[in-house]
Amino acid sequence: MMRHEKVAMQEARGANGVSPAERLLMDIIDTVREPLLVLDSDFRVTHANRTFFQTFRVAADITIGEVLFTLGDGQWDIPRLRELLRHRLHAEGELYDVEVDHVFPNIGRKIMMVNARLVTHAPGLPHVILLAIEDVTERRLTERRLATQRLELERSNAALNEFAFVASHDLQEPLRKIVSFGERLELAAGPLLQGDARHYLDRMLDAATRMRTLITDVLAYSQVATSAEPFTPSDLGAIAHEVVSDLKPSIVDAGGRVEIGPLPVIDADAAQMRQLLQNLVGNALKFQRKDVAPVVRLNASIGSDGHCTVAVTDNGIGFKPEHGERIFRMFERLHGRTQYPGTGIGLAICRRIVERHGGTIAATSIAGEGTTFNVTLPVTRVEGEHAA
Repeated sequence: MMRHEKVAMQEARGANGVSPAERLLMDIIDTVREPLLVLDSDFRVTHANRTFFQTFRVAADITIGEVLFTLGDGQWDIPRLRELLRHRLHAEGELYDVEVDHVFPNIGRKIMMVNARLVTHAPGLPHVILLAIEDVTERRLTERRLATQRLELERSNAALNEFAFVASHDLQEPLRKIVSFGERLELAAGPLLQGDARHYLDRMLDAATRMRTLITDVLAYSQVATSAEPFTPSDLGAIAHEVVSDLKPSIVDAGGRVEIGPLPVIDADAAQMRQLLQNLVGNALKFQRKDVAPVVRLNASIGSDGHCTVAVTDNGIGFKPEHGERIFRMFERLHGRTQYPGTGIGLAICRRIVERHGGTIAATSIAGEGTTFNVTLPVTRVEGEHAA
């Protein structure tokens, strides 16, 4: 080679011996977020990006120029990877999204998504291999944990279904007999019973009635998931008016009123929306202040995030702010049964319905002044999306 040709080549390669083309290649490789290797036809590493060094905790001086399968004292001598690169890639010319699971002695388990391609610059020249390795360890382990949790949830739901069946049949039957024979006893011997005997009979009938209500409410709680219907466009305004019609006797007895503002149409289980509003409005009527006619207002607003918030506001007894979370727990009561009837399950059912719809429910209140329940729900749902 002539002297002037050597000088021209050195100038082209630059002071560090790297040509502009090689420099461009290295810059491109370094911009890729996944670990990326360039191998020659003997599987020797000619280039590697910084993500590779960071992910697998190796240095450039012990990587570049080394055969892939000898890196890190043989850590990369992975039978599956060797078979993929030496046989399958050679036969097919490319690999897409092939998973390799390997435990590295120094960094632990890595689940890698491998993509590779044979590249030939010109006929007769050795090919090079572009090898992209995406670290999907956390994603895969998370997916597997979720799959395990899903199985546990399915088992739990199956147990809940079984309980619902028992509650609705096996438990109800003896309870019906207790109530029935207790009522017969009251008819037959009621006038003759005095003192403790009469007190015991009254308590037995009262306890049986409360047990029946409790079983019914627990069954309703379980059926939020087990007897759910598909989501369809549901007019909350129409549902609210139906609820008020159903509750009219209670409204009249309390001397109150329910005001319904404009409510949207949303994708929901209409039956559960009715149950939700009936519980909230019914609670607002039940927990009224003494000598104050209950006033319940329903309003809604739609946010820019595609969710609507339905507010149910009353002028009832309210509660202390620190009880805002407690009231949604199963069987939680802030007042005795003699003051206000109920099982303490109604608001737990409300939360379960709202969560099934991918929403939230919260309560704000001032003791002695009233309460507002804010229910936030998606207006529309993506096709195929299924509630938990």
